[in-house]
Amino acid sequence: MVGEYLKRWGFTPQTPMKRAYEQRPEEVKRWLDEACSAIAARAKREKAEIQWGGETGLRGDSQHGRRYAPKGKTPFIGLSAKGVSMNMLSTVSNRGKVRFMVYSGGEAADSVFAAIEQAIRAQDFFAIE
Repeated sequence: MVGEYLKRWGFTPQTPMKRAYEQRPEEVKRWLDEACSAIAARAKREKAEIQWGGETGLRGDSQHGRRYAPKGKTPFIGLSAKGVSMNMLSTVSNRGKVRFMVYSGGEAADSVFAAIEQAIRAQDFFAIE
């Protein structure tokens, strides 16, 4: 019933965009205009790559989404009792090179820094060109 009203008023079901509520758009714009331009200019002078990176955690017992079942019959999902987890550090360069590394350990900063240090020493980690 509510869906019909919303439809008549021009509303449609949509997946919302996600944005951190802490984000400050004016500071992001300033950084892109000033600091990012300076970094790009330096990289060009030094014939260097700029790496844009991120880190994510993967868990074997993650359960996303819904399951449907008749009323009163709760759906069942079999999961491993082991809390297996892995992390992935990945980057994409200003030249289009993608690099990634999968490693175990916590998502703490020291794990990320250790992965970055290893990549720097190796001059490359798993690369896709």
